[in-house]
Amino acid sequence: MPAQIDHLVLLLPYRDLIRPPAWLSTNFTLSPGGRHSDGRTESRLILFQDGTYLELTAFIEDNPSLRYGHPLGDKPPGFIDIALMAGTPEPAGLRTRLPRRSGRPSVDYSPPAEASRRRPDGKDTKWQITAPAATSGTSTSPPRSRRGEIPFWVHDITPRALRADAANKAHTTHPCGALGLAQLTLLVPRGRGERYVELYACIMDTPPVRVFGTTRLPLDPPAPVTGLPRPWVFVEEAGDEKEARRVKERGAGVVEIAVRVGLGAEQAGVGVARSPVCEYGVWIHFLK
Repeated sequence: MPAQIDHLVLLLPYRDLIRPPAWLSTNFTLSPGGRHSDGRTESRLILFQDGTYLELTAFIEDNPSLRYGHPLGDKPPGFIDIALMAGTPEPAGLRTRLPRRSGRPSVDYSPPAEASRRRPDGKDTKWQITAPAATSGTSTSPPRSRRGEIPFWVHDITPRALRADAANKAHTTHPCGALGLAQLTLLVPRGRGERYVELYACIMDTPPVRVFGTTRLPLDPPAPVTGLPRPWVFVEEAGDEKEARRVKERGAGVVEIAVRVGLGAEQAGVGVARSPVCEYGVWIHFLK
């Protein structure tokens, strides 16, 4: 059974969070998120009917000091993290599934840690995350966060509806008609595509599907919508020099996503529902 995709994190400048630009406001309904308990970041949410969501987050007032020591503090704007849903603080069998190199896991996870966010209505939502451990570092290179390159797992302490209320139609009805996530594409270094496919397949506990020259992995949404296809993860190696430079500067991670728009006769057929958005080096596509 595929893993469940919980949400994606999109880092923005603080001004975009407070006064959403047209590329957000004309496509999506933005719901309240709140401030995280560390006092560093603030969020708004784009909630979908399939239970997935995009978390729009920013460092408060774009204060550089708030980035120092934060696991995402060195990230530029764009998609910076992938969250999978866990039924327990640490998903069963996760560590034993991880691929090994020279007898050691090629990636490891830190022990579960509690986090929380205070919503604008004063209610606290709490969860635990099991995040990928940073690289150990060497005498010539410091430890490096693997957040965004490797998914983290989220396990709710308070009801998930406090964190992401997908049942509220006012929050999940969007100008673009989006109902859920359709796919996300991970861009990885040249020559390392198969290694990443193996790694993601082990983490997500699902075999890859190879079709039409692509490699993809299936995911399940938290609240499947009847008639809506499940989301997929595509793994692509950097092709041209621009993509290679991006991976070198930002690391492997999500470079584009697609949301699924509409159901029924009015959306018959497949294809592009509206023009894509490209902001901060990432693409958002709208598929029917």
